[in-house]
Amino acid sequence: MAMALPNVTILSPLVFIIVMMAMAPPNLTFLSPLVSFIVILSLLRIICSHRFVLHCISWCWQLAGKHLQAYQHFTVPRYRPDSHENSLYYKVATYISSLPILEKSDSASFFSCACSSNTNNTNEFNLHLGPGDTVHDSFDGAHITWTNKQSDGNDCFVLCIKRQDRVRVLQPYLLHVEYQAGKIEQNRHELRLFTHTSNKNGEHRWISMPFTHPATFDTLVFNHGLKKQVCVDLENFMRSRSFYHRLGRVWNRSYLLYGQPGTGKSSFAVAMARALCFDVCIIDISHCSIDILETLLLRTRPRSLILLKNLDFYLNKSTTESGNANINSITNRVISCCGDERIMVFTMTGGEDLVDCTVNPTGRFDMHVYLPMCDFNTFMKLADRYLGVREHNQFQVIEEGFERGLQISPARVGEIMLSNRQCTTRTVQLILQAMESTVASKAGSNSRESGSQPKTVRKSVDDKSAVVSRGWQKWRYL
Repeated sequence: MAMALPNVTILSPLVFIIVMMAMAPPNLTFLSPLVSFIVILSLLRIICSHRFVLHCISWCWQLAGKHLQAYQHFTVPRYRPDSHENSLYYKVATYISSLPILEKSDSASFFSCACSSNTNNTNEFNLHLGPGDTVHDSFDGAHITWTNKQSDGNDCFVLCIKRQDRVRVLQPYLLHVEYQAGKIEQNRHELRLFTHTSNKNGEHRWISMPFTHPATFDTLVFNHGLKKQVCVDLENFMRSRSFYHRLGRVWNRSYLLYGQPGTGKSSFAVAMARALCFDVCIIDISHCSIDILETLLLRTRPRSLILLKNLDFYLNKSTTESGNANINSITNRVISCCGDERIMVFTMTGGEDLVDCTVNPTGRFDMHVYLPMCDFNTFMKLADRYLGVREHNQFQVIEEGFERGLQISPARVGEIMLSNRQCTTRTVQLILQAMESTVASKAGSNSRESGSQPKTVRKSVDDKSAVVSRGWQKWRYL
């Protein structure tokens, strides 16, 4: 009976040889040296496979490169020689914690993220490089390593880079680290709202609270072109730090928001702060002297939007008290007190004619933003947002009211829609009544003023004509 052999095609050469030796007759002893030689060759073939050889070559190459190539080490200490904290140390720590490869590190520490008003997920964690551990990074084709060490009791990060890559990569890489750390901190930063108060000694100081106002450019109902223009201007400003410094200018920017009450000046400023992730500092300058205002501005910190409300009331008050209100001197003193990375937003109540007459000749504001009263297009956007209605048979009545010259502020429309959002017909009726009552109240106010003070009005008209002929005079600040 023939003996069935195993399927040798699925066996390794070594197993095949062992099987053949077991099946060979005992008198064939001369095959033993040959079989031993074949076994040794098979073992060498397994050991010296192409993958194993490549791995050994790669390991030897890295070892040789590590010992033969020149490396440079740069230390980023936590404290400077004057015992002040080194801001770059914290930026490096923030950047390293964002590296995905840190999760594969031998030693890392978990920290809970502080709750931020900019994020919806409050169950987030941060990874930090463990003491004595190293993490690898790459930039522009260069290999870079960071090591968390402690030198003379001072925590520090040690950057290791090849000498041949230092000139080409080091400076751009550090700028990259700063930029990425700034973006991360911007998303983590809890926005604060600052208001000022005074103590018993009359000293003015800032007090703060979490800034939770939800207004953004997406929630505001304004002309899309206006919002886009302001957003582009803000983005260009945030990228222009080195440009400002090269020109010898302080890296800040000023805006003038003006319009009738209820047109959304404060909400627009809040949306600007949200877009930049800036803190908000609110000052009603109609109740502050210029000295107090300077003191408060000097105590603001970077990444702040300073909202200076009621500029027109301040100018009116200054003219009444001193007989002169120079907007050039006021804006110069305010802007000179603000350092880098600050946005100053002034608000004024008035139409385009009054504000242009008051402010344009000075050129002290980088950008003017006029917020108009509600029109029919704005009304339709508000109706869609508050009522969820885009078409209604009563909307034609509102359109006819706007065509007749009736006016109402967007804030007033929003209040009426919010209180009566269950009934669209009633909402339309109340808005139309509010528009007509606004016109009636203005007419009554104008008649009372003309009847009680005819001489004063005549004098104001004469003064206006005189100023137009003479040029820039102080009455134009009223």
